[in-house]
Amino acid sequence: MHVCSIIKNHIGDALALVQHNMSTIDESHDDRLLSQMIQYHGTSQGNATRALISLYASDALHLRQQDAVAAASIVETLHTASLIHDDIQDREPHRRGKPSLWHQFGEGPALCAGDFYLSKAYSHCADISQPTQIQRLIQLVHQSITQTISGQTSDITSTDIRTTSQDYETIAINKSGPLLGLALRIPLLLAGYDDDETQVWMKQCIEPFALSYQIVDDLFDTQIDAEQGTLNLVNLLMRDMSSQEASAYAKSRVELLLSQARANLALVPNYAGIYIDYCIDQLQLKAQQVKI
Repeated sequence: MHVCSIIKNHIGDALALVQHNMSTIDESHDDRLLSQMIQYHGTSQGNATRALISLYASDALHLRQQDAVAAASIVETLHTASLIHDDIQDREPHRRGKPSLWHQFGEGPALCAGDFYLSKAYSHCADISQPTQIQRLIQLVHQSITQTISGQTSDITSTDIRTTSQDYETIAINKSGPLLGLALRIPLLLAGYDDDETQVWMKQCIEPFALSYQIVDDLFDTQIDAEQGTLNLVNLLMRDMSSQEASAYAKSRVELLLSQARANLALVPNYAGIYIDYCIDQLQLKAQQVKI
């Protein structure tokens, strides 16, 4: 059993504080519709992967709980904003087993809710205990959001036959890697590590993990993505090989990427990437469920 299979009590307590941060809005106004949307979203919480990556990293780096909660709140809030905006752009009618936010409340209100979460993430930057770190933190968050937007823009516009598997990997990394990487990079920044160092660790550990995460989703969503015309590695590969060969190649690519990510986790100080190691285990099990 992996050491992260059972969440430590103090990390569970910190996660509860993060989830409380996610469910509250500024009491200086009384926007009933916004409150309804936040409450609606809060009833379908995900598995908090990014928050837990951040909290375990903060624990390994001996950060104060105040800073651990702030870091995890930033990454989880940004992830929520990205999901809401993704669903609008992809016209996705469902999220976590129920109607997506835009499908339930309308596109315009859902867009505002996504913007709210994006803004709220920046407010959590002010919650860290050392004010001198706020400037670097805000810059890091902005850089990561900018790269994510670039990847999402490419994803939306790169669905035609000219897209190659190499293009796909670049797009998937840019779309998924930066916000996932923040879960590890923010605790490292708050622990005093240099931005250049954390960028190297992200490229070596987070990018192969993020790419494999996207490919596994593609293996499960091949038919749906083909019908919707959205970018999918298996469908791209099927231009030159059979569906069985394409799926087999995608699965082997996942195994290689996850092996690279796991090997490179040893470079991250203090075992701060321990929850990513657990996620690699879970993703490998999920990939094995794909029938070829």
